Order: sequence, then structure tokens, then C-alpha cells
Amino acid sequence: MIRRLERGAAYVLLAVIAILGFAPFIYLLVLSGKRRIQILAEVPPSLDFDWEVVARNYSEVIQSQGMLGFALNSAIVVGTATIISLVIAVPAAYAFSRLRFRGSNTWASTILSFRFMPPVAVAIPIFLMVRSVGLGNSYPGLILPYVAFTLPLIVWIMIGFFDEIPREIDDAALVDGCGRVEVLWRVLLPLARPGMIVAAIFGAIFIWNEFLVALYVVNSRGLQTVTLGAATLVSAQRPIDWNIAATVGIVTVIPIFLFSLFIQRYIVRGITSGAVR
Repeated sequence: MIRRLERGAAYVLLAVIAILGFAPFIYLLVLSGKRRIQILAEVPPSLDFDWEVVARNYSEVIQSQGMLGFALNSAIVVGTATIISLVIAVPAAYAFSRLRFRGSNTWASTILSFRFMPPVAVAIPIFLMVRSVGLGNSYPGLILPYVAFTLPLIVWIMIGFFDEIPREIDDAALVDGCGRVEVLWRVLLPLARPGMIVAAIFGAIFIWNEFLVALYVVNSRGLQTVTLGAATLVSAQRPIDWNIAATVGIVTVIPIFLFSLFIQRYIVRGITSGAVR
């Protein structure tokens, strides 16, 4: 009886969490199918939809507002920054995990602490440095700061994953004549693939959602990312079209939602394999 009550309480708690998590997105989805005047007049909004209005809202966002171009910019920045971060972070994490040197634990913790630094604290220095090297308003000017922000997280995740791999595997490969680079490349990387996928996922989601650095670095509409392009809809010079803003929110969330559905099994596999500490 007690076990059934505990199970029932767990299901109720999960249902509450699911409702609280999905309610804002459902509300946003409903608003994206309304006219602006309907949103102001109907509180809460009705579930009666005019599909011509829905089509007009999404057509305006995708075509007139240029969200596809913003999404392409975000995809280029996210993909490039994530790949560069992995290329640098994986060997660094291997060194912290396997090559014990003086102060290695302290350095690893220090690297992680950099990840906790809020972007607002370094946005202006980043803007000045990017502009001083001639990379302002460019893809490299966005990618390099994002690499710096993402590296600590990926390094820390990969350290935890490499620590879960038995050292005897390294020793056996070294006895067979492999060097450290060959051990990493040929032996450990195939075993660490789930951890690399998890690290790349977390890094990519952070970069996709980042706003402040892009606001400082980018000053042309053609290079704006999704978050920056969506923010331009809110302006003090004109009334906010809440239906269009809601539609932009849905269009912005859909790629991350589909991406999460596609890679959720890799996240579970990586976590259960010890990728996240």
C-alpha cells in the first residue's frame, strides 16, 4: 500500500512538472495563431483558429522577418564553435585525466569556474578585443568568444568521462607500442564517443541561446543570430506585435526541440556512462 502511494505521488509530481514545463510553450503556440487585436481582447485566448491568420503569421516571420537567415547564421556559428571546442577540449581533458601533474586538480577546477562567469561581465572586453583585431561584425568575431565560453564546460564533461574509462586500457595500448597521441586517437576516442556527443550537445545549446555577446559583436542584420533577430521585434519606437513575437518564439524553439528529440538517447547514454559528474 505504501509503495502504491509513493508511486502515485511520483506520478502526480511528474505530471505537475510536465504541466509547468509545457504550459508556456502551449500558450505561445496558441498566441502564434491569433491576430494582435485578438490577443489583447481575449484573455485567456480561445482555441478557435483562423488558419489564414496562422499561415500569414508564420509566412511573415519566415519570409519578411528573415528568421531562416538568422537560423542559418546560428547554425554556422554553433557548428563551427562546437567543433573547434571539441578539437581543443578533448586532448586537454585527456591530459587532466591521465597525465597527473602538480596542481592538475586545481587547474581543472579553475577552468570550470570560468564557465560560471556571466557573459555580461566580459561582453564589453570581448567587444573591444574583437574590434581591435578586425573581427567585428563577422562570423569569426562571434565564433571565437563562443569557443572560449564553451571550452570549460566541454573540458569538465570529458574529464569525468575519461576518468570512467579504466587506465588498464591505456597501459595495454602503451605496452603494445602506442604513444599517448595514438592511445587517445585510436583507443579512447571510440570509447569516449557518447561523452563527446553529450558535451557537444550542451555546448551547442548554450551557443544557440546566447544573446549578449552577439548583441555587442554584430551590428548588421545579415549576420544576426536567432536570438538577436528575435529581439529586434521588441522596439520602443512601435507597438509590439504579440502574435508575431509569439510566432518568432515558436520558430526559434522548434529547431532546439527537434534537435533534443533526435539526440535524447545519446544524452541518456552519456549520462549513464558517467559523462556528467
